Amino acid sequence: MKASPSNNGNPTDDMSMEIEQKSRAYPIWIDKRRAVDNNSRPYDWFVSEDLPTNDKDPKGLLFVKVLKCSSSTGAGVTLRIQDGLSKRLNQPNPNKSQAAHAPGSCMSNQHATAGELRFHKRDPSQSFLWSIVREPAQRTLSHYFYFDVSSRNDTATEDGIMAVLKFPTHPRPWHPQHNYQSKYLDLPSQNEQSSSSTERIINGYDFVAVSDRMEESLVVLAMLAQIPLTDVVVFSSKIAGGYDGGNGRSCVKLKKKWTTPKIDEYIHGDYQSANKDDYLLYNAAQRSLDKTIDALGRKRVEENVELLKSLQQQNDEQCASKTTMPCPQPKDESMKEEHKRLAKESCYKDDFGCGHACTDEVLADYAAKEWTSITSS
Repeated sequence: MKASPSNNGNPTDDMSMEIEQKSRAYPIWIDKRRAVDNNSRPYDWFVSEDLPTNDKDPKGLLFVKVLKCSSSTGAGVTLRIQDGLSKRLNQPNPNKSQAAHAPGSCMSNQHATAGELRFHKRDPSQSFLWSIVREPAQRTLSHYFYFDVSSRNDTATEDGIMAVLKFPTHPRPWHPQHNYQSKYLDLPSQNEQSSSSTERIINGYDFVAVSDRMEESLVVLAMLAQIPLTDVVVFSSKIAGGYDGGNGRSCVKLKKKWTTPKIDEYIHGDYQSANKDDYLLYNAAQRSLDKTIDALGRKRVEENVELLKSLQQQNDEQCASKTTMPCPQPKDESMKEEHKRLAKESCYKDDFGCGHACTDEVLADYAAKEWTSITSS
């Protein structure tokens, strides 16, 4: 038994050309819109009111939460971006109490596919759509270790892992299935033969981040949306001792993934063959991230990555002790209700964007300076 390896999903030579063809450099949102409509404004995708998750014409900041793809972090970032813009563009009453969530962002709290959310019906001139992908085998392993092991407080077995890697297609989003991410993120088309799911996703989203390159991805997201880096500074939702859940859900202690030589051999062979669409999407997202970094200026992105790390460190040092995460809950029953209350105040929703009020306070000066620079350029 060994710790689960990082399988990079390295493409074959035959796949490399297809990856190059299906990847692209994501444009800055306003530059893309002004190429179509010169009257477009930088934050036309910002919507201040609450948005339903079943809107027939989705608009605003849209995020697809793919299970076990850093979705809690992505949800926290989405809510934080919307909260920041709401304050800057709408100038709300400073005495108004903090809303339980940021209005104008649309995502399902219970995990729903892009098709179920009708994001293929969105108006590109009034929305910014993004999501996160992950190396497919690592996502499947996390799925198994969360649902079958951690949630049930059960023991992982080689046979159990092999079974979930081979699991047949299942209609519900919380069950593992081949090419899970491609199906989850796909934007249905009237002519399904017009393109592959990878093309529809890469071309249909304003940005697709890569889970194992999160710092680069968040910097690029901020640059494409033209928002301050402070808006993508969040605590990891799993920093509280490796727990998940809380605020209405059970706290789950996450158990570490592992594999065996037999499992690794299967992953590098039959699993990758059975999940060609997901590996194509993952590698196209990786290549698209690189192309976008080159288009934005690699040196500039690298400098911003270092800046983001510095801002994150400031946030960790000054806000960690002031932030109440939903999990773990105190063992003392008399303290649980107060803990729940503090956690709800601390987070936008569930364990998303916890500590945001402290983050705003700690990074306020830099955020104001960066916003002035963005809006005056």
